[in-house]
Amino acid sequence: MSDYAGVWLRNDLRLSANPALAAASEVNGEQRCIPALLLICPAQMHEHDWAPIKWDLYARQLETFVIEAAEQGVLLHIEVIDSWRTAGKSVKRFAEQHGLTQVHINAEYPVHEQRRDRAVQGVLQLMQVALKVHHGSVIVPPVVTTQSGQVYQKFTPFARAWRDYVAQHGVPRSAPLPKRAAAKPATIPEIDYPRRDSSAWAVGEANAQQVLRDYVNNQSSHYAAERDMPALDSTSRLSAYWEIGLLSPWQAAAVLSELSPTFPFGLDKGADTWLTELIWREFYLHLMHHVPRLSYGHAFLRHTDAMQWRQDNEGFQRWCEGKTGFPLVDAGMRQLAAEGWMHNRVRMIVAHFLVKDLLIDWRWGERFFMQNLVDGSFAANNGGWQWSASTGTDAAPYFRVFNPTLQSEKFDPDGSYIRKWVNELKDCPAKHIHAPGNWLKQQGRTDYPQPMVDHKQARERVLAAFKSL
Repeated sequence: MSDYAGVWLRNDLRLSANPALAAASEVNGEQRCIPALLLICPAQMHEHDWAPIKWDLYARQLETFVIEAAEQGVLLHIEVIDSWRTAGKSVKRFAEQHGLTQVHINAEYPVHEQRRDRAVQGVLQLMQVALKVHHGSVIVPPVVTTQSGQVYQKFTPFARAWRDYVAQHGVPRSAPLPKRAAAKPATIPEIDYPRRDSSAWAVGEANAQQVLRDYVNNQSSHYAAERDMPALDSTSRLSAYWEIGLLSPWQAAAVLSELSPTFPFGLDKGADTWLTELIWREFYLHLMHHVPRLSYGHAFLRHTDAMQWRQDNEGFQRWCEGKTGFPLVDAGMRQLAAEGWMHNRVRMIVAHFLVKDLLIDWRWGERFFMQNLVDGSFAANNGGWQWSASTGTDAAPYFRVFNPTLQSEKFDPDGSYIRKWVNELKDCPAKHIHAPGNWLKQQGRTDYPQPMVDHKQARERVLAAFKSL
């Protein structure tokens, strides 16, 4: 009996640069369709704090994907399940219905997903069906280690090893799917999960690939010079596409490699800096794969789990609403509320403010971001928050405490970003906009709050708290 392969899709709603789909296609040949299963678990999405805007983007892409997949001979079945604990039953039924000997998947790295996949593998083994694992959401699979075989705990040596791996193995690519007889488009079941408009992000593979290509070819050269200036909006905004799997970072590497014959070396400073951000993303995914406690809300630096955070619900709420009295912090939080997205430099500033100035647990901020970001990535979000909180791998040293006013002066010097998002300050002169308290008093205005904390005192408080550890 010849092998017959199916695909269990997850956050990889694309036909190209999808190694699980390509491998199943190769097994089946051009004469047989590719059975595919997509399981959606709203309860798990709630538990993992999927933002309504992220779900809306995923759902919109799903509507496009079912049509494109059917045209390529992918016979897709979509099933809503109550718990990942029942995934094994669904995959078993899928394999039996189609007489499969292989099920191909693209790996997911958090511990719950790893545990789910091991359980499903056990069910399939009893049926003598092989579970074949691919790595379609990273350019370098989580196999790079130090010379002593340990996981990299610092970014710089990891990035060196990452580049060496790509130089040796090349940019990963999967063969395009050959033309097959069309299948019937899947029916999308009713899915009970809140949605928020994500239409600022186009869906469809061709659209996303064009956005990627346009950015790399036309804008990435400016990335190093402009990436920290939120008013310029010079970042790619492609992160949401990595997270729902509409694009694979393989595709980013392929486009970047066209700019340098010695890729991953030889890029101009802008493109190379952008590539470094992709490597940061993979660093956090590798850590999530190798360090299970990160999936349980624990700090990477174990001793910092003993930190005495302030239980300040009112202060946290003011931070969430963008009413701290620090204009750049408030602008960032209001951008998040309005767009479901925030500029990366500002993400660091608002995170530092919550953890260092307000001494509020980084996990509160981590969860709030996941509940609101269109590009919410469990690994990257956790890594970024722990970096800001000085609790993570390669973290900012605890004594690095961003001064929100100085950050504002440096990265939004004329206040353009602040004025865009903090309407109360749209008429504030540039010389006052980073610390408008006195100007507001002179104007007799109370529509924008005074600073909720004295930064100098807050800095001394957080330093004392860290030293006590």
